[in-house]
Amino acid sequence: MGCCGQGRAALRQAPSPTPERPAAGPAERRVLVRYRASSPVVVRGVASGRLYEFDAGRPTLYVSEGDAAALLRSRWFIRAD
Repeated sequence: MGCCGQGRAALRQAPSPTPERPAAGPAERRVLVRYRASSPVVVRGVASGRLYEFDAGRPTLYVSEGDAAALLRSRWFIRAD
């Protein structure tokens, strides 16, 4: 009869299975958007949940296509491309 410690040692030595990577999805479509004001603003994309930081020094950013649709409905953002 073996000691219970031998079972633990065998578990430690067994290699763990390599997890499979999920298949890459389609490339995300992005839209170049320009912020029209000069005051700094941080907005959360309604589709992606990402945070986007705009200010006078960085008024244009590429944003997710779903987020761009919502931003462009406001008077503060225009399409930049």
